[in-house]
Amino acid sequence: MYIGLIARRYAMALAKFAEANGEEKRTYDDVLQLIARYREVPDVRVTFFSPVLSVERKVDIMHKLIGRPMCGSLEKFIRLVVLHRRERYLYFMLNSYAAIYKQRHNIRDALLVTAAPMDDKVVERIWNIAQIKTRSNVDISRKVDPELIGGFVFRIDDVLIDASVAGQLARVKRELCGKPQRIV
Repeated sequence: MYIGLIARRYAMALAKFAEANGEEKRTYDDVLQLIARYREVPDVRVTFFSPVLSVERKVDIMHKLIGRPMCGSLEKFIRLVVLHRRERYLYFMLNSYAAIYKQRHNIRDALLVTAAPMDDKVVERIWNIAQIKTRSNVDISRKVDPELIGGFVFRIDDVLIDASVAGQLARVKRELCGKPQRIV
């Protein structure tokens, strides 16, 4: 069976279950924590996939990854996944759940890359403008990249605003070097 299909079906079930229990937001927060830990600590996957570990031990590992008690809906969901031996698909299920939650709540991800750390007030202004323009809730992630030299790069979905000095220099270079100049 196709991994995306399995992940989507389980994620839809988790979304309905969490909504019925009134834990939709808490489940989403816990899912984001688990996704982040999966990316940061690759050994977690290997350990979690081990057939030697019991269901309780695997659920305990997930609790420790989050760093606080997991919401009941997610804990029961993870137990179900482990009981059905679908641990290998859990990461995909979690990402599918996050996508479903964002779609239901009209949340869009954005990335703001700056050359130096930016003041929170400026980021808040950018956030407000993005929310007004997109008519959705915008979740901005920030990153510092000194190679931009100055300015910023803002990406939301398939829209990219490059107001960086490095981007401007690259455009000037393409303009000057891209077309053969003829002196008459």
